[in-house]
Amino acid sequence: MADKPRLLLNSRDLTLTIVVLLAVCAIAAFASGDVHWGVGSAADKGVIPTVEADAILKATVPQVQFPLREPGGAGVTAGVPTGWTANSSSQQTLSSGQQIVNLGYVTPDRQFLQLSQSDGPAADIVSSVFGSSVEQAGTVPVGDRTWQVYGPASDGRNAWLLPLDGVTLALYGSATVPSFQQLAAAVQDQHPMAKTG
Repeated sequence: MADKPRLLLNSRDLTLTIVVLLAVCAIAAFASGDVHWGVGSAADKGVIPTVEADAILKATVPQVQFPLREPGGAGVTAGVPTGWTANSSSQQTLSSGQQIVNLGYVTPDRQFLQLSQSDGPAADIVSSVFGSSVEQAGTVPVGDRTWQVYGPASDGRNAWLLPLDGVTLALYGSATVPSFQQLAAAVQDQHPMAKTG
């Protein structure tokens, strides 16, 4: 019978081999620049991915059966408030069967705020953004409109909803009240985007 390779002789050799492999993997991960070490907010200082909010909303308009609004007005360019970063988008089907369109932003103070739009029932929209059912906690005026406030959830996130012409606008995230107000004001008075194609 042939002798076994030295690595298979005992557990000490196996342990040393695993330690060396883990060290090589850790060095490769840190060298890639995608791993950040730290506790708390210092670990959140990485590069924020970006998406083109204006292009995404224009491409989504013909895909849904309800009108979409793009944030606009003073201090907003291509659907993004000055100093903010549009960083994510998605489209989902609610439990009621209607679609919900989500556009995520990172505010200048690095908090997340999502704009969602849907013709679905408010309860389904709240469940979609929170991941569970949350009761309405009150209302807040923004300009001449009144938004319904839900939350905060256990993670401190809130949602604001505004039914408007058969569509519900929803803001959801961990951002400050002034950031919620800024995005609410930027979207609530905009006309629906024109369907093209």
